[in-house]
Amino acid sequence: MDRQHDAPPPAATQPSPARPFDWSLLPLSQGSEDSLVLRAVRRMQREPTLLFTTAYLLVSALGLWCSYWFYRGFNLSILDYLQPSDFLVAGVRDPVYIALLALGVVMVMVVTWPETLRLRNPETVARLSGRSRFWRMLLGRSVFNSWDVTRMRPLTAMTLAVALFLAATAANYVAKRGKDIRDHRAGEAVTVQLLGDAAALPGQARLLGSSSAFVFLWWPAQRRAEAVPIAAVRRLQAVPMPAAKRTARPAAAQR
Repeated sequence: MDRQHDAPPPAATQPSPARPFDWSLLPLSQGSEDSLVLRAVRRMQREPTLLFTTAYLLVSALGLWCSYWFYRGFNLSILDYLQPSDFLVAGVRDPVYIALLALGVVMVMVVTWPETLRLRNPETVARLSGRSRFWRMLLGRSVFNSWDVTRMRPLTAMTLAVALFLAATAANYVAKRGKDIRDHRAGEAVTVQLLGDAAALPGQARLLGSSSAFVFLWWPAQRRAEAVPIAAVRRLQAVPMPAAKRTARPAAAQR
């Protein structure tokens, strides 16, 4: 009688461990392989110097945009007074422009977060959406949390949203600052003395800014903006700030 060897029992199938939920805010490039934005990003990864050059040019463009809307409120055509070198440093005069750029990127990433979560964790998102109405509202697809309505690649739509947000926010910021100078006498008060004059011009002006060849002033009394050539200015002096009033100490406290 032949000895029959029993076949080993089949190994029990172990369920595959569930992948941890990926909460990353960084958008995926799925469906955007042929977008110009993704191609530019890959090129910058290969050439880091191109990244800094592009960022610098974007900040300069934002500075020119803000300068236009700021001086537009004073009826000054600022582009007519700028030299070629001024176009390159327009964005580095105010660090707010860099903060706006960072804030715009973060806000767009937050807006596109539900779409990113669906792409990174499709099984988990489907399971959570079936549990409660809260998850369905947060992770469900709609025109408010996806880029399908734009009919553009996701990365292209995100980049366009960042640009529009930055343009609108920056224009509103500089327009409000100009309004405060015109209507509420905000800004830096200065006295101006021109070459050949023995004394400063009467009245106080508000310093709006400067370029490589001009100083831009606002005269509140006449409600008039003026571009003065730097070569014609002898002295530009800030108005001294009033000294802080000292409160008299009680006699009991002085003892």
